[in-house]
Amino acid sequence: MGIEIEDAQAEEAVGDFSADIVAREMNTGETVVIENQYNRTNHDHLGKLLTYSSGKNAGFTMWLAEEFRPEHRSVLEWLNETGPKGAKFFAIKPRVVSTERADERGFEFEVVVEPNKWEREVSTESLSDLERSYRQFFAEMVEAYSARRPTWYKLKPGPRNYLTFSAGISGVRFGWMFHQGPELSVELYISTSDKERNEEIYEALKRDRTEIERNLGVELAWGRLPEKQASRIKRPEGIDTTITDLTTDQRNHLINWGVDAMDDFQEEFEPRLSALGST
Repeated sequence: MGIEIEDAQAEEAVGDFSADIVAREMNTGETVVIENQYNRTNHDHLGKLLTYSSGKNAGFTMWLAEEFRPEHRSVLEWLNETGPKGAKFFAIKPRVVSTERADERGFEFEVVVEPNKWEREVSTESLSDLERSYRQFFAEMVEAYSARRPTWYKLKPGPRNYLTFSAGISGVRFGWMFHQGPELSVELYISTSDKERNEEIYEALKRDRTEIERNLGVELAWGRLPEKQASRIKRPEGIDTTITDLTTDQRNHLINWGVDAMDDFQEEFEPRLSALGST
């Protein structure tokens, strides 16, 4: 669909109810609400969809179902035409399909309803100098890291101070992030929807801290983020100025450093996370 979502949470509370999935759209920071339904659409799920979308002030509202009644398609089309400004409504039919091997299956997603003239790109003219600098920096980082790891999924950078991608466990992500300092860090961010699971993954990795840091040849910053019920393991690189004032040499240094550090991070942490994901 041309968008990137992150920080997806299942069964997110909306008052006394729970939305199936609530996430964030990476390019705009808007909230994404996803309602899943088996079989044909009904009024009950339409009501849930609108309740969750309103409660989360969603920029993207997606209804997944096997079959959409014409009346419900009309409602979503009407909302796209006359609904809240900036709100985007989608009807999507997921299908299980066979791949090359008969014993394997994959998914296809058919978009049944989408906003008219939906802009998949964030207008560059609407961005601040800081946002443009972040987007340009991470666009260069994506190209450089793709050259290092040709099979890596090329991300679509947004106008934000971070760029993250899956570490193989839902809710656990690798990322490059600018922090106050200023600094650029390569990090592993652990934020599943289960607080106890977050702590379990973090503590399991921290037990191997000595070996991990010896393999990487550098000390890491290990920390819990109690206000977010998350944890972070990061390797920071200090910089002398803000991203908007970086010289070409400073930018090139940070990108080269970020590629090397992330390559090492993936090499070290992916096997450990894979083992934890199977337990």
